[in-house]
Amino acid sequence: ITEMVEKPAKGTAPSNLYITGRYILQPEIMDLLAAQERGAGNEIQLTDSMIKLAGSQDFYGLKFNGRTYDCGNKVGFLTANAAFALDRPDLADDFRAALSELLQ
Repeated sequence: ITEMVEKPAKGTAPSNLYITGRYILQPEIMDLLAAQERGAGNEIQLTDSMIKLAGSQDFYGLKFNGRTYDCGNKVGFLTANAAFALDRPDLADDFRAALSELLQ
């Protein structure tokens, strides 16, 4: 990986790939984060420091072919929780019943 864009404006993403938030990073990232200025959303962005790290050492990613959820927004977070509840044998039936009751 040589480039990343945190929260690109709609229609400006350089690819159809995204960062899902699972990282194995070298310890050098901590010094970069300590000096990192605020970026997208006026937040300190891990990806900004990751880009700097990628400029000084090899940086790799994994293309994941599974279901992902955007837990950075409220509906995505709720969708993820509902999906996981429905996938659990110990919760699925009761959760479906609770959802059905709420939707009436």
